[in-house]
Amino acid sequence: MSDCSAVHAHIDAHIDDHIANIQRLVQQPSVSLEKTGLRECAALLVSNMLAAGFTEAEIVDVGDDYPGVWGAVDCGKPATMLIYGHYDVRPVGAEPWTHPAFSGEAIAFGGFPKVVLGRGAAAQKGPLQAWINAVSSILAVDGELPVNLIFLIEGAELLGSPNYGKLVERYRGRLAKASALYGPKTAQDAGGGVSMTLGYKGLIYFEFLASTQNSGIGPQGGAVHSATSVVVDNPVWRLLHALASMTDATGRTVVIPELAAIMAQEKPIEDWERPLLDAMRASVVGKDPNSFIPGLVPQFPVETFKEAMSPADLLQRYMYGGSFNVSGLRSGYTGPGTKSFLLPDTATATCDLRVISEVGADEIIAMIRRHLDASGFPDIAIRVMAAYDWYQTSVEASLIRAALEMLDAYGIKSTIWPVQGFGGPWAHYAKVLGIPSLQGGSPGHGARMATSDEYLVVEGDGKVAGLATIERYYVDLIQAFADEA
Repeated sequence: MSDCSAVHAHIDAHIDDHIANIQRLVQQPSVSLEKTGLRECAALLVSNMLAAGFTEAEIVDVGDDYPGVWGAVDCGKPATMLIYGHYDVRPVGAEPWTHPAFSGEAIAFGGFPKVVLGRGAAAQKGPLQAWINAVSSILAVDGELPVNLIFLIEGAELLGSPNYGKLVERYRGRLAKASALYGPKTAQDAGGGVSMTLGYKGLIYFEFLASTQNSGIGPQGGAVHSATSVVVDNPVWRLLHALASMTDATGRTVVIPELAAIMAQEKPIEDWERPLLDAMRASVVGKDPNSFIPGLVPQFPVETFKEAMSPADLLQRYMYGGSFNVSGLRSGYTGPGTKSFLLPDTATATCDLRVISEVGADEIIAMIRRHLDASGFPDIAIRVMAAYDWYQTSVEASLIRAALEMLDAYGIKSTIWPVQGFGGPWAHYAKVLGIPSLQGGSPGHGARMATSDEYLVVEGDGKVAGLATIERYYVDLIQAFADEA
């Protein structure tokens, strides 16, 4: 591999500036759920890309309130890496923060010498800007990259990426040149180990809507007083019965025959995948599932799971099994304060369905539609916000080999997940483009992404990498991928 020591030295010499870049990005609110600061944050990303030496950087409007960001560094190289990311962040939340949520302060915190604290620091903004910082150092020292880079960054990931397909269509011709897809993410645990995920389930994110205007039953165009419920139908009950018609009484098993058959299918385990699965199973023997199932929160532990299984079998079910979840129910007044005694005119259930299947999202939604119609609920509307295919990258893919080579060179232990339950456009478009895909798989530690006091470590403790190490790794990964590709 080419000697990158001069670029590493440039990173070390400019690390304070690189930390400040992350701070400024974190200080710009960009809450997609509240439509707060999105355009301003997109503009800041464009400015950061241009300052780093990108040959192209622009805001991408697709007719909604969630602009994307396109960027490119074209050096005329044979290989091109597509960088996926998002700049939108979660709401501040109800938990108390010890520092303002968008302060972006660089302080000692959580047992680490220095972190950048603020919403989005760990979840996406920090790693994405660290990658841009690394690119800026390569360009400053070498004047070019060993690969071409294209960036397609979204502003609505936390809403289910409803507009990423439109962003892709805008640049379809350019994206067709991509050799691999990479997403910078914090992937290092507090002990220093790095996790790498090679596959993701397909994700369909949608809503069921019960409306009195659709059914012709109940108040038309607004809520009435609940005292009228003795003579007026309530759409909430209709929605609840429609939902109940799709599962057994426990809510654990889908009873729509076509869909149940898809969710019961077992994915064939590939030859290269079997050793990884066996290693994952062996690593959780005797452990509390709350400590190893991604998405569970230790402070809110699950005591009883759907089935009595060993930790290893539960892990395998999580990795490969299908799920149909209701993530939200809304009806009546949902603004500040209260309005009591209402009989509403609409009711909505937000759901997500995750499955490993070659059956497309359109056909799965059609199955649900046929079931509702046949069960007497033709008025229940279905609105699809996002639909993404499942995808898995072989451990033998060039990008994965490059990442594993670099982790070994840095002396970092890696845990390789063949599949995880999350899903999104990074997997779907890797499949559409026919290229390997990797999210994270790099040093860098952040925490508290879903609660208060979110932070990204920028000065490590000997186990966890600091920002300089993260950026040096990104430099080396780019070079290693160029060598592999």
